[in-house]
Amino acid sequence: MRAMLSVLLLPLAAMAQSAMPTEFPADSVVLAADALQQRMTGKVYKAKLTDGATWRLEYKDNGYVFLNTGSGFSDSGKWSVKGVQLCTEWKRATSGCLETRANNEAVYIKRSNTGEVVALRPD
Repeated sequence: MRAMLSVLLLPLAAMAQSAMPTEFPADSVVLAADALQQRMTGKVYKAKLTDGATWRLEYKDNGYVFLNTGSGFSDSGKWSVKGVQLCTEWKRATSGCLETRANNEAVYIKRSNTGEVVALRPD
């Protein structure tokens, strides 16, 4: 009986571990526009999404941004900070502005299409 219960609960445990985060970490804060600009400019970040997808984002000083994913997709465009949001104008992907927060470890963005909070960690 115990073995059967373990088998039945295993998928629930896996789902709980891979739940998509939709809230910013408690220790993250909204950065002022100039602080967010400074945090992104000239930096490369990596991210791992809940579904296992990986991103590499490079924010150039000249306002250009480059995206490479683990699945082989790539894109480029322009980035900017508007208020306290990080904005991108991609050539192929969906453009827009994202709500952000940050702490000592990462810059966090909230994806507008899924609500997932993604940690951008320095590469």
